Amino acid sequence: MIASNNLMCLAFYLSFFCSFSQTGSLKIDQNPKLEKVLELKKEVNSETFTSGQFTIQVFNGNYNDGKKLVDSLIVEKKYTDLFFSFETPYYKIRIGKYVSKIKAIRKLKEIKKDFSSAFILKPN
Repeated sequence: MIASNNLMCLAFYLSFFCSFSQTGSLKIDQNPKLEKVLELKKEVNSETFTSGQFTIQVFNGNYNDGKKLVDSLIVEKKYTDLFFSFETPYYKIRIGKYVSKIKAIRKLKEIKKDFSSAFILKPN
């Protein structure tokens, strides 16, 4: 009698767990424009800096000051390869992409005439 009760309880518990278990699938509806934006962002990031390239940072601050400075640098056309980016919590302006540190040091000497606080930065 006890064995049959235990057997019935076991059958009840097994049927209970099987009948209330969850099965299903998850479907995410994503705007196709988001995929395009993500691909563009990846492309921009890979083109901006690749590992092993040095750059010279000339500005670190708020958006308005950075925008004014980058606009004036674009008008002057004195420097090529200007990069205006945001890295929490500051906006940054960088000049150039240099494969060797020696080339970056040479350019830094010229840039320091206009930006005394400029320094060489090696992105990760």
